[in-house]
Amino acid sequence: MVINYTLKNYQFKETTKGRGIVKYLLVDEQGNKRIVSAIAHLGFGNKIKSVHPIHHRETPLIDILFTAQVNDKITVDFTEYNNKYPRGSAATRKIEAVRTDKVSNPYNESLISDLDSIGNHKFRLLKLVLTSALAVVAILFVINGFFSE
Repeated sequence: MVINYTLKNYQFKETTKGRGIVKYLLVDEQGNKRIVSAIAHLGFGNKIKSVHPIHHRETPLIDILFTAQVNDKITVDFTEYNNKYPRGSAATRKIEAVRTDKVSNPYNESLISDLDSIGNHKFRLLKLVLTSALAVVAILFVINGFFSE
């Protein structure tokens, strides 16, 4: 099975130090949009060093997307992969079980969809810490001024 896509955009969000999720926005020849996600490992200079598909059947696609640029037209041939790992075979079930374990801990789908809310929570926590630190400094100035008289 050969499918043609155009890579329209991609987005990376770091979830832990040195790791994150990269999402690719693809459009096929009929104009259907598709988002494909992968686990990314960062290398020197926080550049993406490698990507691994979350769903093993997307391996040929993720391998090509890793080197593709925005607006590149790509052709993915799933034939060899489908012959090697037919749906429902023992090898496929084994791969799916391993990938499912990796996805559910710590990279589950709710984590992937909640990346923006995690950023908002970090911002609110930072704001709370800064406000608390400012309050402590203000209290110390008041105490210092009260006892210096």
